[in-house]
Amino acid sequence: MVSAIKKEGNKLDFVFSPEEEKLRLEASKFVREEWEDRGKDVTSLWVASHDVDDVEERERIHEFTQKLIEKGWWTMHWPKRYGGQDAPFSTLLAYRETMAYEGAPESLGGGIEAPTLMLHGTEWQKDFFLPKISNGEITRWSQGFSEPDAGSDLASIETRAVEDGDDYIINGQKIWNSDGAWSDWGHYLVRTDPDAPKHRGISYLLLDMKSPGVKILPIYDGLGRRRWSQIFLEDVRVPKQNLLGEANRGFYVAMTTLSFERIPVEVPARLLRYLERFIGEFTKGKLKHLQNNAAAKHILADLRVQIETARMIMYRGAWLQGQGSVPESEASMTKAMLDETGIRVYKELARLAGADALYRPRTNQKAPMHGLLGANAWLSTAFSLGGGSLEVQRQIIAQRGLALPR
Repeated sequence: MVSAIKKEGNKLDFVFSPEEEKLRLEASKFVREEWEDRGKDVTSLWVASHDVDDVEERERIHEFTQKLIEKGWWTMHWPKRYGGQDAPFSTLLAYRETMAYEGAPESLGGGIEAPTLMLHGTEWQKDFFLPKISNGEITRWSQGFSEPDAGSDLASIETRAVEDGDDYIINGQKIWNSDGAWSDWGHYLVRTDPDAPKHRGISYLLLDMKSPGVKILPIYDGLGRRRWSQIFLEDVRVPKQNLLGEANRGFYVAMTTLSFERIPVEVPARLLRYLERFIGEFTKGKLKHLQNNAAAKHILADLRVQIETARMIMYRGAWLQGQGSVPESEASMTKAMLDETGIRVYKELARLAGADALYRPRTNQKAPMHGLLGANAWLSTAFSLGGGSLEVQRQIIAQRGLALPR
């Protein structure tokens, strides 16, 4: 497909080509025919409707993923040498926005792991992992970064890995792990040189989650669903061939991973989907009593402007990624803007709904939007923490975007 996005100086005109607009229509039709949201995806906040132990939902997602693979969409963004189509970033935006707006689950394969492998992986690692990701054999990864005493200050991790022949032996604990309970593989940060400065001496290992010594315990959210896991690692052996990047330089590989994570191009579309469904309740549904409330109308208008602003910032970050760069400061700008916008959208809508927002999800037929308003407002606070807190993002913007001193 031919990209119609133009760049003149510092100005970007985001105009999709006729082929990309055609893809939008095809993707929209595909989701409506192949994915039943069952009332769960009236939210753009995945955690509000997701339970790690929901086996049926996992199977549905797997079946949907296989259909995307058959369509050739799952890895369209990959380079041709890895079996992809080298789709330009404008095509990915057109596709992913549409899929998210229609309420589909993950629409592209490889997440943040595949591009990290492509940039830092050995030939063996690429040959082993990328085909399994592209055919849907590996769809989710356990991300072993955060620890009980190391979250935003990621360089403070204490999980140790010591060399033993051709292996590393890992001992330690990880926490707030989203997919560990149903992932086959994980990417884990471990300290391999305890005497080095804390940003150094860290290595990035690819871990088989079925390895002896891996113990997974649940963490439940405030709605009683299993949302996260604690991962305990006791004398876990990992072959040295699973080292991604250089030994003791894993922190910098992790920054690559996080840069890809911090430009989630689907988020503005999901926020818009959520806002428009609220407006539907506002005009003819369970919240139509708010129609004569001028302040409510102004709030909804402001939220629409904020979503569009966040979308444009996201576009620029995605464009830089499409040029082959790893935009650290732009990724932090995007994440900070999307996090704050998401929190504002969910909390403002819950506030407008008033007492009706207090119903638990899908427990009362009278509740607007399946009772997800209050749940999303409460859970959205995690946006300011997960993947790097807002304070961390602002620090990165200040130092790397504005060249300000530490």
